[in-house]
Amino acid sequence: YLGAFLRHPANRMTLLAATCAAVFASIPYGWEGLALVGVVALGTEILAALAIPELPPFKAWVDREHRRQTRAQRQSRLLDELASLGDSNAVANYRHMVSRVQALYMTASDTRTTLTREDVEKLEDLTVDYLGLSVVNASLRQRKDRAGEELVVNRIAGIQTQLQKPGLPDDEQRQLRSALAEYTEVMNRSRRLAVRRSALEATLISMPDKMEEVYQLVITSPYSTEMGGKL
Repeated sequence: YLGAFLRHPANRMTLLAATCAAVFASIPYGWEGLALVGVVALGTEILAALAIPELPPFKAWVDREHRRQTRAQRQSRLLDELASLGDSNAVANYRHMVSRVQALYMTASDTRTTLTREDVEKLEDLTVDYLGLSVVNASLRQRKDRAGEELVVNRIAGIQTQLQKPGLPDDEQRQLRSALAEYTEVMNRSRRLAVRRSALEATLISMPDKMEEVYQLVITSPYSTEMGGKL
């Protein structure tokens, strides 16, 4: 919080104004005027640095700015990943959801509504979560390879046939059973990924609709006293 105070534009403007005042004071009074203004400015800066960073409104502003910057960085990275994966449909859905969030920010600025900026920020976080899920889905889609799965099935069948041969040395049996276990794990992992992808696709289909539902809810009843609970 102290670092945020020191980097705050208002604090920088204050220091710049103090510097200008010190320069002007040095013209008629020389070094004494410069030193006087400098001491006053330094004392004021120290007192402000001790008090302002501890104020709850300032802390809330710093936390909000940190969340905004973190969200923007994640958003930019995920959009780049989606672009490289070629999922333009997910990007279009995301842009539509963002437009709804911006409209809700406008509604939240109305003092008559119970919709708060914090409520809308949570919805904005969900739009970035949608990007993250879309990246995972696009990655899973690229990994899906039916020809590779068929190859594994054929390898498993071949190993099982070899294991049924009579008089197979123990060393070869161990190696074949180890290979069989590896191929079986590959198949199990593929099935688990297929299940996860199905659940993920269902979530991605429902999220834009849920965002639209929230938007319609707020727009039709912007002054509802139960807005927070409904959201």
